[in-house]
Amino acid sequence: MKYFLIIILTFLKFEIGLANEKIAFIDLNFIMNNSVAGIEINSFINNLSKEKNKDFKLIENEIKKDENELISKKNIIEENIYNKKVNEIRIRINNYKLERQKFNKNLNEKKIKYNNLLLEKLNPIISNYVEKNSITMVLPKKMIIIGKKDLDITKQVLEILDKSIQKINFNE
Repeated sequence: MKYFLIIILTFLKFEIGLANEKIAFIDLNFIMNNSVAGIEINSFINNLSKEKNKDFKLIENEIKKDENELISKKNIIEENIYNKKVNEIRIRINNYKLERQKFNKNLNEKKIKYNNLLLEKLNPIISNYVEKNSITMVLPKKMIIIGKKDLDITKQVLEILDKSIQKINFNE
């Protein structure tokens, strides 16, 4: 019974201590996807991807065309010439796959780079907001199961971010 009483008193002290602390939560994914800078980053990455995918589609179509042409000539040309052409097409396919993997890796690295740049600029904004509003702790929204909407500081931080960062330099 004595231990039970100690445990209850400990929890009560903990609860009283938390009552004096101001806790908030923030949805960083929302900010990254809906801020002016975040939308600009996503648009930049999507445009790069679309442009390069057009080039990849042309290469794919060219390889398929050459492959179909070779298949149609299979019975007409000599076997060693046919095998040589098949190997050439395989090499082109492998080169295409490598180029596509290299591009995707490069694109992913750029996305990470610019998102990290935005997060670096966002961190002091959050810190200043927390300090001005006497917030003790900010938790990520994805870790919150349920909470009062007035504890969500996402929109306020988003407004401050949009006022302070209008453009991202993609040449950095």
